[in-house]
Amino acid sequence: MKRFAYLLIVIGLIMMMYPKAKSMYYSYQEQKMLSEWEASVDPVVKQSFQQLDDVFLEESSPEPNKTLNKGVIGKLSIQKIGLVIPIVEGASLKNMKTAAGHLRGTAPIGEIGNAAIAAHRSYTYGKQFNRLMEVKKGDLIQITTSKKVLTYSITEEKLVKPSNLSILHDDKKESKITLITCHPMKNPTHRFIVKAVLKKEEVL
Repeated sequence: MKRFAYLLIVIGLIMMMYPKAKSMYYSYQEQKMLSEWEASVDPVVKQSFQQLDDVFLEESSPEPNKTLNKGVIGKLSIQKIGLVIPIVEGASLKNMKTAAGHLRGTAPIGEIGNAAIAAHRSYTYGKQFNRLMEVKKGDLIQITTSKKVLTYSITEEKLVKPSNLSILHDDKKESKITLITCHPMKNPTHRFIVKAVLKKEEVL
């Protein structure tokens, strides 16, 4: 009887530790991707348009840990919330387990237009966009590519429905980014959006 009780305790501890262990694993994968990207980065491959309600469901891209260097196009940093995360080309569910994903069909990062970048906000994976709702207008976002360091200033934060595609539109006059994540963290019904405009560009 004691053995059975001990077994139940062990099973209970494993179940309690699993979510934390899984989150730590994906955080490790994020750092691994960043380290490997710094040594070798391939060019961006532009893809077709993707709707907001598909961003966190699409499964067509390959596992990022199988093609680490081929998918990583840069890193995104927000000092205010202690965020540093790799950016990959394609916002599929598989890609976003270990990175932020650049939505296919939106502008290339750093060019005129609106580049949309999505990442998870949950307890399942790494830190990712968990603290994104703490940023405010005027806060800075930095994106580093193989050739440039791009500094953006936040202009707007808001909640939208997944079917609202207007946040992806641009006026073709400025270089902008739109960060996208789920809200609330459990059973999300909306998307939390952060918009920012390019303020500074440094060539590496």
